[in-house]
Amino acid sequence: MKRTGILFIGTILLIILAGCGYQLIGGKGIYGGDISSIYVSVFKNSTYEPAISQPVTDSFSKELLMTGLFTLNKESADGYLRGEITDIVTQPSSLGADGVVIEKVVSVTLSTSLFQRNGKLVKNFTLSDSEIYKIQNTAEEYNRREAIRRLSARMARRFSAQLLLEY
Repeated sequence: MKRTGILFIGTILLIILAGCGYQLIGGKGIYGGDISSIYVSVFKNSTYEPAISQPVTDSFSKELLMTGLFTLNKESADGYLRGEITDIVTQPSSLGADGVVIEKVVSVTLSTSLFQRNGKLVKNFTLSDSEIYKIQNTAEEYNRREAIRRLSARMARRFSAQLLLEY
């Protein structure tokens, strides 16, 4: 029983110390706090895929909020993010024993640009990712949308990581 209590207290102390260290090192925003609020516009869709802009935009907005460094879409933001979905491709991935497609892969490519409020370009990013999804009688479209949502979230995490590493 004593050992469990010591481990519990040690874990709590570790969490508290890790949280304090983050606060001591990090501040709000990037560029020394010059960009602490970002306006995220709906990503432009340059493909023939309907209804893809919103899930991609939502993933990027959610990821930027989760960093805790930015506020989003406030009036007169310090910077703004523009995105464009440039390509989406869906193709067979694997076949069943009877030669029928049982899995497909969807690939998305997009470009994003972060600007300061005055219009000065901070950084361009080109990202792409793909996700395999299962073909099922009535769930194919749902599985495809979920695959796009997951790969959008991964691209948003990579964007956020690259952004924070450089600044």
